[in-house]
Amino acid sequence: MPRGFFFGFDMRIRYLFALAVFLAGAFLVAIYWPGLHGGFFFDDGPSILQAEEVRLESLSVESLRQVFQSGHAGPSGRPVAQLSFALNHYSSGFDPFVFKATNLAIHLANGVLLLYLLIHLLATAMPSARQRNVLVVAGAAAALWLLHPIQLLPVLHVVQRMTSLSAFFLLAALLLHILGRERGGRAGAMRLVLAWGLFWPLSYFSKETGVLFPLFALAWELIVRRSSSGELDRFARGLATLAGLSLLAAAVYMLAPAGQWLWAGYDIRPFSLGERLLTEGRVLWFYFGLILLPRLEALGLYHDDIAISTGLFAPWATLPALAGLAALVWCAWWLRRRASLVSFGIAWFLIGHALESTVLPLEIAHEHRNYLPLLGIVLVAACALLHALESTGVRKTIGVALAITALAYFPFVTALRAHQFGDDVRRTQIEAQHHRGSSRAQYEAGIVLAGLPEAALPNSPIHAFARRHYELAGELDRDSKFAWLGLIHLSCKAGMPVERAWVSELSRRLRESPFAPADRNLLYSLKEMSIEGGICLARPDMERLFSAAFVNPTVSPFVQAMLYSWYADYLMLREHDLPAASAALASSLRLVPANPSNRLKWAQLVLLEGRRDEAAQLLKALQDAPLSSSEKRTAMKLLACLEGDRAACGAI
Repeated sequence: MPRGFFFGFDMRIRYLFALAVFLAGAFLVAIYWPGLHGGFFFDDGPSILQAEEVRLESLSVESLRQVFQSGHAGPSGRPVAQLSFALNHYSSGFDPFVFKATNLAIHLANGVLLLYLLIHLLATAMPSARQRNVLVVAGAAAALWLLHPIQLLPVLHVVQRMTSLSAFFLLAALLLHILGRERGGRAGAMRLVLAWGLFWPLSYFSKETGVLFPLFALAWELIVRRSSSGELDRFARGLATLAGLSLLAAAVYMLAPAGQWLWAGYDIRPFSLGERLLTEGRVLWFYFGLILLPRLEALGLYHDDIAISTGLFAPWATLPALAGLAALVWCAWWLRRRASLVSFGIAWFLIGHALESTVLPLEIAHEHRNYLPLLGIVLVAACALLHALESTGVRKTIGVALAITALAYFPFVTALRAHQFGDDVRRTQIEAQHHRGSSRAQYEAGIVLAGLPEAALPNSPIHAFARRHYELAGELDRDSKFAWLGLIHLSCKAGMPVERAWVSELSRRLRESPFAPADRNLLYSLKEMSIEGGICLARPDMERLFSAAFVNPTVSPFVQAMLYSWYADYLMLREHDLPAASAALASSLRLVPANPSNRLKWAQLVLLEGRRDEAAQLLKALQDAPLSSSEKRTAMKLLACLEGDRAACGAI
């Protein structure tokens, strides 16, 4: 693209273009506005609401440092995204509207970056195209990307800010990389330093998908820049060599003993590595279908109703899907000189799915994984539209008609989804209706209905519907445990006796089925609800359920220690059995002796037993331990109480 491309227009064109961008942003806000009033859901709970480190109370350097170092999501901890959540909490508490409005602002910012990137790519690849056509096509393509219904979850599912924030820094890094390479000299080198030294790390520490930036940059070097310049320079060859060596090193690491933790996730999945790879071929075409023709009934938060491929013909579409992906790769190679942007778009889509849709033991499908890959499809469509506008006759008419249809249909579906996500009951009931085979959709529909006051009336339709959703969730997923806890809680809420079959089945699943990371939340919820009186299970039943989890062979010693600690909480705060609580906590400490939270609990139990000197020694030893803010306050109050501060004793 010639330097100063956009500024080559007269002021009138620039003002009109700026006005169009502003109106498009206002239109996007209007479409998403109903959805901004929805609540938190799915993994917003453990990642935000229940994350102690998100509860930022001051903007001191120390408190911000603690937030930045406290992330637990993914290998990197995703501290940049975590810090953004904490800043939202500092400004407005846990107001979901503010969190979602922030997500929408990030989405808009990504659209602006994408618009500039599209203008640059289209003008560079097609220098003979009329400038006005380039602007129109880039604007239409950016609008399609912003307004596409598959992009809704990174906006309205708060925790998926990790995806959109990572994309923001990655797009900024790519733009700087492209501009730096094209400008050259000292200014170009500075842009490259910012791209690789600042924005790439920010992208990675927002979400690990940022690690794909070098592959995106390499694809641009090998396809777009090589097509325009005719050769690879020293920088491009060096980048290709480094990328190849890095991929080789990553493969060696994953196969070595040190990298086996990457594959441990398959122990808790209902599919193997081979089955996941076979299934993902079909999933990518499923995504492709959602992108080209997004249907409201096919879109959804959960896609656990997608059948697992157990062989090349089970189901039959598995082999054709894999063959189709191989054909896409060949197409990208064949078009690299004939239509470089189309080739780049195909490569972008495939690279965008290289991390989350290949070998890692993640869940099978989630729509937010298309947030960046969608750009590849949009880029291919933009190339086709620009060629159509540059031509005449039927081809131009068809291209314009298709673009207008997409610009009308996509926002319409997005608006319907945003309205659906504006109310939890409406959202979950529609999800359960559209995804009848999804255990997760059925469970969430049940839990939202169970939270309504009418669920406490045994003969009410709400109670009956909630129960049926829970039963379906348990039947659809042989490893599901939360559905049975939901049935128990629902009966307790309605004052009805708990069916013994539910307790037996939940106990069996806790003992025999793979213990997923989310399953620890079930035991935490069980003890919390019991302490608060929301669960009417007697102590023998509670002991039976916790004991079942203790002996599950897929529960790691670290998680087992956590479960013993929670069981001690139940015994102390619900049953008021100090000796039994001490025994359970001792079991936890034997498994993980250095756990500071459990050592604090032990100090509390020792103090309750009257051993004040021992409690004081334990608390002093914890003064430099990595406790949460609330735990540090508790330790300080205990020490003050031991030193004779009656007010502190009363506050414990």
